[in-house]
Amino acid sequence: MDQFTAKAADGAEIETYFLQGGPLAVILCHGKAFDRDSFVPYGQILQDEGYTVAIPNFRGYGSSTVGSLGVDAIENDVLAVSQELENRGKKVVALGASRGGGGVLRAVAKNPQQFRAVITWSTVAVSDEIAGQLGPIPKLFIVSESEMMHDQTLEVFREAPEPRILKQVPGGRHAQKIWEGPDRELIEQYVREFLKSL
Repeated sequence: MDQFTAKAADGAEIETYFLQGGPLAVILCHGKAFDRDSFVPYGQILQDEGYTVAIPNFRGYGSSTVGSLGVDAIENDVLAVSQELENRGKKVVALGASRGGGGVLRAVAKNPQQFRAVITWSTVAVSDEIAGQLGPIPKLFIVSESEMMHDQTLEVFREAPEPRILKQVPGGRHAQKIWEGPDRELIEQYVREFLKSL
């Protein structure tokens, strides 16, 4: 597996796994309790389905450095990785789990035209203002019915502009754990159908 280092606007250097595939690239953004390695198995599935995949370690994880804006400015990491993929001729979809979901939503709100679409799994809350700035790109929100981020995900979904899709899966698994649970195939199907529609 290859990798590159993306430099964020505030100087943070973001180590990123890179799996070469087709012209549509998916950035997989981990949750707070995880790191980039947690997304490698799913990244390999997406690569096998024909997509290019980038899996960053957010600032402060692994060898990724913290820029001048501090450890919470992870939307800048998403934007930096997206720009690197764009420089390589790719159209970019950002997928974030939990804290990573909040990061991709804030990144898309800052620059919607840099992204082809956005996907979240169990996203943390973002403000109604940020949710309303996600632009006209397609949006897919996936959440477990009884998990800790269920209500926050629904609030973001309600405030996000169309086009938008909400998919709820049984149980209470959170972030990357929803993919590791019994509904893995269902989640893969939701993402697969969404990506094929772009």
